[in-house]
Amino acid sequence: MEQPPGFSAPSSPDYVCRLHKSIYGLKQAPRAWFTRLSHALLDVGFIGSKVDPSLFVYHTNKIHIFLLVYVDDIILTGNHEPTVDCLIGKLKSEFAMKDLGALGYFLGIQALRTSTGLHLRQSKYIVDLLQRVNMVDAKAYQAPCLAGSKMSKFEGEPLVDPTQFRHVVGALQYATLTRPDLAYSVNQLCQHMHNPTSAHWIAAKRVLTILEGLRRLWHLVQQRKNCIECLL
Repeated sequence: MEQPPGFSAPSSPDYVCRLHKSIYGLKQAPRAWFTRLSHALLDVGFIGSKVDPSLFVYHTNKIHIFLLVYVDDIILTGNHEPTVDCLIGKLKSEFAMKDLGALGYFLGIQALRTSTGLHLRQSKYIVDLLQRVNMVDAKAYQAPCLAGSKMSKFEGEPLVDPTQFRHVVGALQYATLTRPDLAYSVNQLCQHMHNPTSAHWIAAKRVLTILEGLRRLWHLVQQRKNCIECLL
């Protein structure tokens, strides 16, 4: 802990500020934590991704390690277990961390590793979403939309209160992480967030029924040679 700029006391450099509020309740806390963690990762050889600021990569010779951070939840994986263990040890020496072992659940996504690859699904997240709109055990359609169909802003009557539609479509975007086959239909719905109609709401409920029928299935990620193959 250091004295903040502008509030330092040169005569008492070892003094610190006494907070009247828990640091975890401050708006600056997540930013300060991420900055501190980023510097520590850069010091041990990680490089921040230019595409995703929460992703850090470590490459040396034939060793490749990836670290993903969301607030204080971290996923660490790589192709060289001794180096991964060494990096975990260095992070533990810097921060109060607990190693939870193999990945099982992260941000609403269940993970299961088998000999065939990594299986992912969001069954609990999908059930919570379906319960919000009373559609648990709804009869599923065969496809999220009709082949070649495109939604029109003139179809149907404007919704009196579009709040529920916006919440559902926003939640559907996160569900496409393990159901990329629904991405096209969800993208079509997103284009009408500003002024949804009854036809758009019916289309959204159709996608929800697809999720109901698929929520128990796993999304399989397999590595083949120099590429990653995803199987639904």
